[in-house]
Amino acid sequence: MKTWITYPAAIILGLSANLLLGGWQPYEVFLGIAVPVVIQVGLYILFPVVFILFTAATASLRRYKDTILVFSSTILWGLVTTLFLSFLGLFLSLVLPGELSLGTVSGNAPGVAFFEFQSFSRMFVSENAFSQFTVSSSSLLPVMMLALVFGIALRPDKEAIRPAYVVVNSFAEAMMRLARIATIVGAVLLVILSADWFASIDLSGILMANLWYFIGLVVAVVASVLILLPLLFGLFTLFKGGNPYRILVGTFPAMLSAGFSGNILFGATPLIALSQRNNGVRKRVLGISIPLFTILGRGGSALIASFTIMHLMQSSGSSQLSLQTMILIALFSALFSFGASFTPGLEVLFIVILVLRGFMSGATTQIQASLLVLLPFIQLAALIVDTAVIAVGSAFSSRIVSPDDRVPIEEMM
Repeated sequence: MKTWITYPAAIILGLSANLLLGGWQPYEVFLGIAVPVVIQVGLYILFPVVFILFTAATASLRRYKDTILVFSSTILWGLVTTLFLSFLGLFLSLVLPGELSLGTVSGNAPGVAFFEFQSFSRMFVSENAFSQFTVSSSSLLPVMMLALVFGIALRPDKEAIRPAYVVVNSFAEAMMRLARIATIVGAVLLVILSADWFASIDLSGILMANLWYFIGLVVAVVASVLILLPLLFGLFTLFKGGNPYRILVGTFPAMLSAGFSGNILFGATPLIALSQRNNGVRKRVLGISIPLFTILGRGGSALIASFTIMHLMQSSGSSQLSLQTMILIALFSALFSFGASFTPGLEVLFIVILVLRGFMSGATTQIQASLLVLLPFIQLAALIVDTAVIAVGSAFSSRIVSPDDRVPIEEMM
């Protein structure tokens, strides 16, 4: 069965389960036990898949002399879309103004632990190359760095190296098969994750008190996914790269997977499988671009962060913000989004707190605690856009290498 049927069906089943069983203690206990296990299962194969694909892709790009082309196009797409989306959030906050009512947090607010950047250097190199696999379970950067070294050495420019190159490419095909299997099974996992998401939200008073903010979130997602990203794709490919909406339709199950899990890495495995199977993205391109975009392609997080920051500034009773202040908010939201990937599940909160420390530092503790109430909504919106950025960006990089890759609709997964 097609993933564009099974994944929405999984969301509906999760909502139905929450409506029928919500408040029943055994059901809540089950979700509390099952959700961490489901996340672990969803991430179980991702790191070896990325390592093999990144290694094979680097070697293949060096063989075909496309290395600079793919890396530069990936970085360019990530930077440009992040800037545009951050300023889109700023623009929408002016078009759809309104105060953000967070209320007060009673009792002890749950603590939030962000990534400690003192250990950032270990992401690139550690004492033992094999320990790169265990440095972090929240970022693909350590695995990518090791795979890059292996891929450079695997360039098949000598007869003795070609068998190793062939073996790694065969492993890469096996990893793609594994990713497709995981994508099919992922619909079952999404039932549990969506049920937990619906159980975690509290609409009593929040929706009506922040109606304009929620409307703005919907408008931001629609405007970015259906207008800005297709337009940028058309401009980048000179309107010769095919239909961008077909690219989005082909990978929207991965958007649902990332959004309802609250983790971009959980959606990376189906995104890898769907990008190749549905969008015709070359293996040697997606092996590089998709892992890189999990760090550089966080325009959705920057979009929602700048939109939220502007509403918070308006709600704080601040005087009319100057144009310079608003531009700085958008620029810093884009800048901090590149570090937000190291705090999975808290990307938007990470950006908001860092930016606000420069404008209203005294209130950041209360804002951080209060925003946790809205976190499921803002993360859902941000990760849907983030995944769309990655999907369209990987297709853009692939169209540069091979413009004629198209997949018939009947062959789509």
